[in-house]
Amino acid sequence: MPLFSGSYEGASFFELLRHNCPHLLPFQHLQHVPQLAAGELRLTEAVPFATTVLALRCADGVVMAGDRQATEGFEISSRRIEKVYKADDYSVIAMAGAAGPCLEMIKLFQVEMEHYHKIEGETLALDGKANKLAQMVKQNLPAAFHGLVVIPIFAGYDLRLQQGRIFKYDVTGGRYEELQFYATGSGGKEARSTLKKILQS
Repeated sequence: MPLFSGSYEGASFFELLRHNCPHLLPFQHLQHVPQLAAGELRLTEAVPFATTVLALRCADGVVMAGDRQATEGFEISSRRIEKVYKADDYSVIAMAGAAGPCLEMIKLFQVEMEHYHKIEGETLALDGKANKLAQMVKQNLPAAFHGLVVIPIFAGYDLRLQQGRIFKYDVTGGRYEELQFYATGSGGKEARSTLKKILQS
């Protein structure tokens, strides 16, 4: 990592990159990509996409799961893809969308959590983590215009409230909290309907 000479001195690794080395942030190279001409291979057909992930609140926290399949256009590109990752000791993140950008965002988010803990000597509050992820999703908006959409689910155990919490996002970085469960990805609608039916019975 090069020595930084900028003015940012906070505890956020993401902000450090944004202020001092914005070219190192994910997806910056896609901001000026021209639209594909007619007849060319669509980017979304050449990139693996992760599909269904879900989160469910329980008495002791949150359970999060995902299927193991990734698609590439109308074909299955992988049957063994990981979609749920540990963010830190108290939170997890699941990915749905373009697999490459999803993984890049998750890795950056994990470093962000570790960096904050090392600088501040304590874990970032769950709301702060959810807000930081929203900022990263918003940063991906130029890539989303080219079809590389990233829609994560973030969940964790709130040490202050002593309960599990689930957060969902939209493509612009909007952050929303779900009280019971949430699912997203290609099978998200069906998963939500199934969870609703099970919980109501």
